[in-house]
Amino acid sequence: MTVTVTQTGGTGTATLAAPVRVVLRASDAFLEHATSAYLQSRSGVSIVPQHGLPDADVSVMLLHSLNDDWLRVLRQDAARAAGAPVPVVVMADRVNEQQLTLAVEYGLTSFLYRSNSSLDQLLDATVAASSGGSRFPNELVGHLIAELGHQQRQQTLAQVSRRGGLAAREIEVLRMLSEGMSTLEISERMSYSERTIKGIIHETVKQLNCKNRTQAVARAVRTGLL
Repeated sequence: MTVTVTQTGGTGTATLAAPVRVVLRASDAFLEHATSAYLQSRSGVSIVPQHGLPDADVSVMLLHSLNDDWLRVLRQDAARAAGAPVPVVVMADRVNEQQLTLAVEYGLTSFLYRSNSSLDQLLDATVAASSGGSRFPNELVGHLIAELGHQQRQQTLAQVSRRGGLAAREIEVLRMLSEGMSTLEISERMSYSERTIKGIIHETVKQLNCKNRTQAVARAVRTGLL
């Protein structure tokens, strides 16, 4: 996977020949309404309804936190895409490194902190995303570069699977982990003991040569098994 990362700090918004079709979602209705009004007041942007996501140019999310619930939405959006996921721009108050890594797997191309980003910068990131550009805060760039380098050095999950490395139940456990379920919830769903589920996770992570379950889930998503 190739990702071009551009640090934030630039000014100005690119001029487009055709309107950028944007699906906009937010943590609260007021924030969504205000941002929609702003974007629609700018030439070059067209807000489309959520059901039009597969044909949109960019998905924009305004959140308090890029948490597991919103990651699940990103995963579902990516699954709806016929090819590559629609580029995603997120403006949020907070995100951790594991959430950021997973979000990139689901199509995240730009992330802005709400506390120090303006609507002009959101517009700039949205326009950039429509043409393959990215915007990330400086402190997150190093993590992304390190993570992408690690991914490129590892075997893909598809290669392991072709050699019969993963059983159906191991893939199913990874799928439920990607949906934010705990080991207890997975054990109840699959009628196994929680100890057995933890053992399956441990062996799957080890077999995929990953450091933890988050990396294993991310690789499964990237290679199309989830």
